[in-house]
Amino acid sequence: MLGPHYHIDRTETSPQIDLDIENGTLDFVGRSLPPNADLFYSRVHNWLELYMAKPQKETTVNMRMDYLDTSSSKHLYNIFNKLDAVTEQGRKVTVNWHYEAGDDEMAETGKDYESLFKLEFAFIEVQDLF
Repeated sequence: MLGPHYHIDRTETSPQIDLDIENGTLDFVGRSLPPNADLFYSRVHNWLELYMAKPQKETTVNMRMDYLDTSSSKHLYNIFNKLDAVTEQGRKVTVNWHYEAGDDEMAETGKDYESLFKLEFAFIEVQDLF
């Protein structure tokens, strides 16, 4: 059963994820190349289904990822796609896309997502992601 707060610990192959219905925040920290991305991300998708039934006025996604494999990228696309539907309800969704200084590839990945959705992206260059 998913509650208002949902936490997944970070491992070497999967990110820490914190989801908070009350504050409308989704935090992703780490790298994402889980052995079974469908299984790993199914928990996030299930939580999002609950959240989307009654989203907050403002939703904030904090991305602090240093690597995404192809299947993780697909799941992120699906997550952003669901959040895009939230904007259509007149709600604001902001994605804070943190990337390490000099990591042009991750910055570019964020810009690719930005071009696909109506979400507000903020690009934040940092020395250390986590």
